[in-house]
Amino acid sequence: MQLWFRLILYTFRFPFREKLTDIFSKSVLRLHVLPSDIDLNIHLTNSRYLSMMDFGRIDHLSRTKLGKTIFRKKWTALTNHATLRFRRELPLWEAFKLETEVVYWTDDAAVMEQRFIFTKGRNKGIVAATGLVRISVYDREKRAFVPTTTVLKETGTPVKELPLQPHVEAFMKEEKAIQAYERKSAGLAPVDTLEVSAAENDQSKADTRKHG
Repeated sequence: MQLWFRLILYTFRFPFREKLTDIFSKSVLRLHVLPSDIDLNIHLTNSRYLSMMDFGRIDHLSRTKLGKTIFRKKWTALTNHATLRFRRELPLWEAFKLETEVVYWTDDAAVMEQRFIFTKGRNKGIVAATGLVRISVYDREKRAFVPTTTVLKETGTPVKELPLQPHVEAFMKEEKAIQAYERKSAGLAPVDTLEVSAAENDQSKADTRKHG
């Protein structure tokens, strides 16, 4: 693992970190670009963004009841799809924060937005990069995805409908387009449509379709 040092330090600090109210709360990690994070351009290397996003989701999961619930139920959180937009470079020693929060959900998955934001200097408050990640909770014993409504209930999180922002909708369509292309390439099914169905956009209705 690329982030052993940060994880070890995080373990010591974790007991003193404030718990998050529920799954819809925002997690914030304050970090610096270290010499082990850079590439030949002396800035945060591309692969490190994804590793740090993993770290951000670990923080979010650990500080909500989701972590304990997953452990108790013997579930697992799976990343199905991820995308990143780079806006500004993060140079060596740069201070920044990583924000992680759930910005949309359907009955079988949640979309988390993760933003790298400058915290000092003339770029303070500017977003350096934005990532979107689609997360599902999977029950290995039952070999089935756990409905998001069940996850909310088990963690004591009130159901909260979130607006479908244009960039999140595009992200969901992108995931479906790639999935359709993969299935077509494997000769499993034709590409019928790239549209996200109305049922999937409706957070108040259960979507019982399986992912292939």
